This record gives sequence, C-alpha cells and structure tokens, in this order.
Amino acid sequence: MTLSIVSRKAWGAKPWDGDPADVSLSKRTEFFVHYHGGVPAHSTGVAVPREVEKIHLGNKWAGVGYNFMVDQDGSIYEGRGWGLQGAHCPDHNVSGFGVYVAIGGDQKPTDKALASVRALYDEACRKTGRALAKRGHKDGFATACPGKHLYAWVKDGMPVPKGAKPPAQAPAQPPKGPAPKPPRIVALAAGVKPGAKHKQVRELQQLLIKAGYGPIRGAVTDFYGPETQRAVARFHDRNPKYRSGLHDPRIGPKGFVALQKQAGRR
Repeated sequence: MTLSIVSRKAWGAKPWDGDPADVSLSKRTEFFVHYHGGVPAHSTGVAVPREVEKIHLGNKWAGVGYNFMVDQDGSIYEGRGWGLQGAHCPDHNVSGFGVYVAIGGDQKPTDKALASVRALYDEACRKTGRALAKRGHKDGFATACPGKHLYAWVKDGMPVPKGAKPPAQAPAQPPKGPAPKPPRIVALAAGVKPGAKHKQVRELQQLLIKAGYGPIRGAVTDFYGPETQRAVARFHDRNPKYRSGLHDPRIGPKGFVALQKQAGRR
C-alpha cells in the first residue's frame, strides 16, 4: 500500500520564508510525536496544517516546523517532508522526524490518527533502513508535549489500533484525452528590470519559485524589488553564462528563456 500524503501545494502552503536545510536520510535516527498543547482550533481538514503554519510563521520560522501533520480523520499533510530539517525539538531537528497530531489538552487521538502516525513511522524506517527510536517531544525537551494519551501510546511501542488503517493513495487513473501542452515560451518585456513595476514581474516571480530559486518574500507582485533581485541572483549563480557581472539582478532576455525552460515551458 502506498501511503497517501497531502502535498504542501494541495493544502495551500505558503512559500518558505527562508531556506530549511537539507538532511540526508542517513542522519535520521529518531521519530518524535507532538501535539498542539492547548486545544487546537481545527482537528480535521486543510485548516489543520494552515493553522500550524500561521503559528510557526508567527514564531519567525521558515514555515511549518514539523515534517508531517496528522488530523483526527487520519489524513497526513506534508510539512518539511522526508528531506528537510525540522523545527520541532531543539538538538533533535536533524536526527529526528517530527510528526504533529491535531489534538491538545486532554483530548484523545482517534484510532485513524494513530494508524497514520504509525504508518509514517514504518515508512520512515523503510526509507532510512533502520528502526528509529520512538519518542515523544518530552523525551528531547522539557515540555508536556505530546500529552498523556499520545505519550502513553508512544511508550507502549506505538501499536496499530485494531481495524484502523491509514489513508491509502488511490490508484492513478489514466488521463482522458490528449495530454495538455506545456505553456509556450514568451519574450521578456523591456520594462521588466530591477526597481520597476510591470505586470510580467508576476510571471517572473512564479517561474523563479517553480524552478527552485525562491523563496521570494511577498510574491506574487508587480514589483521587481530586492527579493526578486536576490532570486534572480540565485538563478545566475547556478547559470553563470546568463550573468553580466558578479552580482547581476537583471534576468535578461536569454536568461528569461532559459528560466522558462527550467520551469517546464517549451
């Protein structure tokens, strides 16, 4: 069975406000379970990861600090995923995956939620090739998290509740009709330059983010400001033949074509 995980794009995550570090699976040795603390405002649906994101951005973090989030229906939402460093337990963010369950106070997790957390643990062990240590947040930091009910379950070995199953990914359906053609490459308008406002700047920002040169704080806008200039500089760092100087904030016509190809246009 393939585990079904709602992607960041699908639940409406904002672009990262910073650059969470990559972590190789070889460095992962622990699996931490967390809860909300107080009773969360939402316990099911995409409102769960969005609430967590709002709180963590308010902490001046790059975005959601957990690797995954699980709601009371058992749905799993991508946070930092399998490959990014978390922000969930000091001194354990590289070695440990962090998984949040949408309960708080004296609330009890549903069997569906527990089954999904266990499925994430099993998948983490499969990906790393080792049995990861099962931990509650309080095992790595002085806190009441993950609450008495979740912590007792973790200490009991995280057993799978009888009859409960995590959400499975539906089989892929063959597409109907011809595949859509990718967007066509367009020319760069003369007015798209640092410090200027132009409607095509929005397109430039979206292409930079899609091709992996974000984040661009405040995007998407018409303004070719410092954040967009820094993203263009990152493009030039990886594609120096399109750069006209050591730090070139202009994308340039040829660079714009190359960027569009990297973002999937033809």
